Amino acid sequence: MRFFDREGELAILNRLVTASSKGKFNFIIISGRRGVGKTRLVFEAFEGKVPFLYLFVERKSLDIQIEKFAEKLEKVIGTRLPRVRDFESFLLLLKTIAKERNLVVVFDEFQNFRFVDESIFATIQEFVDRAKFEEGLRLLMIAIGSIIGMMRNIFENREAPLYGRATAKISLKPFEFWRIRRLLRDHGLRSEEEIIEVYSMLGGMPRYYDTIDRLDLGLNKRSVIRFFTTKGYPGWKEVRDELIEEFRDAHPTYFSILEAISTGKCTSSEIADYTGIPHKSIHKYLNELANYFEIIEKRAPYGVKTGVRGARYHMKDPFYRFWFRYIFPNMDLIDLERVEHLRRHIEDDLPNHVGPVFEDIIRNTILVASGLQINDIKIPKINRIGAWWDRKGNEIDIVGGWGRRIILVGEITWSSKPYNIKDIEELIMKVEIAGIREPVIFVVAREGATRSAKAYIEEKGGHILTMKELVQIWDYLTYPPKE
Repeated sequence: MRFFDREGELAILNRLVTASSKGKFNFIIISGRRGVGKTRLVFEAFEGKVPFLYLFVERKSLDIQIEKFAEKLEKVIGTRLPRVRDFESFLLLLKTIAKERNLVVVFDEFQNFRFVDESIFATIQEFVDRAKFEEGLRLLMIAIGSIIGMMRNIFENREAPLYGRATAKISLKPFEFWRIRRLLRDHGLRSEEEIIEVYSMLGGMPRYYDTIDRLDLGLNKRSVIRFFTTKGYPGWKEVRDELIEEFRDAHPTYFSILEAISTGKCTSSEIADYTGIPHKSIHKYLNELANYFEIIEKRAPYGVKTGVRGARYHMKDPFYRFWFRYIFPNMDLIDLERVEHLRRHIEDDLPNHVGPVFEDIIRNTILVASGLQINDIKIPKINRIGAWWDRKGNEIDIVGGWGRRIILVGEITWSSKPYNIKDIEELIMKVEIAGIREPVIFVVAREGATRSAKAYIEEKGGHILTMKELVQIWDYLTYPPKE
């Protein structure tokens, strides 16, 4: 699969290469989950353009790795080099070369140095501190890390040797929905509903799109389900292995929490009851999953502080939600290759999984399209968006505002039934309960609205957005007009 998007990150890397060509040393971090495209990004930025030394850090003897590093360096610069016996000597060799020519050095899976020899971090600290004050050092050094928690410990812990040493940081995030929509359309998928379904399973991570395409399975709903339920393909098992590496000894506890959230248990009490974890202990694990591992997020009703009671926990990435809902609980079936009933269950139940993902897509779409006029669609200008709910079960899917002022409200439905006048009456009742005055109404309905509901909303200056209008907005976000 061809390299996709990342123009902003490429621009940063190109700027840093230009700076290094002027003798300005930089040490940068590129972090993000496995499969988000970190390694592909650096190869796209540097390979064939500048002397580029790519070094994968393994969990094996440092002596063996230094020897491999030196051999690769010789190939990059095309000349024999003096033998080096320790990591400090290798770094000094890089410095000597970089005084003569441009050099980009990438340490991939940088956090693995922790398992090799933790003193390396202090050695790099000393090297970086000195290199920053040397003139004419044409060296760009990059640390790539996939295990978010470990990378935070190495670079963000105030007591760690490399705290504050990076001159730039790139945190590579999954792609937004409309970027993935473009990718899927480029690969022949035309049904907008199926594009959303595929995104709800794979999220914004390019890794599995690339793997499924590379296996020539076809990027469609049934192929994705088959990929994750086939023993011979890696997707069903490697997610578990990677998260065990991230969570370590606490992985059974974290896995049970993530399974609970994937099935719709979103309050701390619901999660505690589902998992059997004591209520007094559950917040510790939830906070770590949200703030340390960045897999879930804590949401509060719009306009309410996140620390109050009633907050809910959600998966940040649709992929994890899909995997923990359907794959993790059924790994024994996949291992035994008894999966026909599982595949039918996933396909039949998928609308229940897609609904909340669709809501997040829509809220993100409205926020990013804030203030735009796209054909006949006028998106009010907002800088905040979320949902609102109370303890009595009343919910409003869309609440958007600017500062403290609420500007728009609305509902989002993935239902195959049109939005009707009864739905409108219920929305108006909830708006009154929430104390929201004269908002613009935005209803996003997959199958549109009945004539009476559409007339009522338009009379109030609101909008009904069907798939047709959403496509216009997503096309605009994907291919904005050139100024």
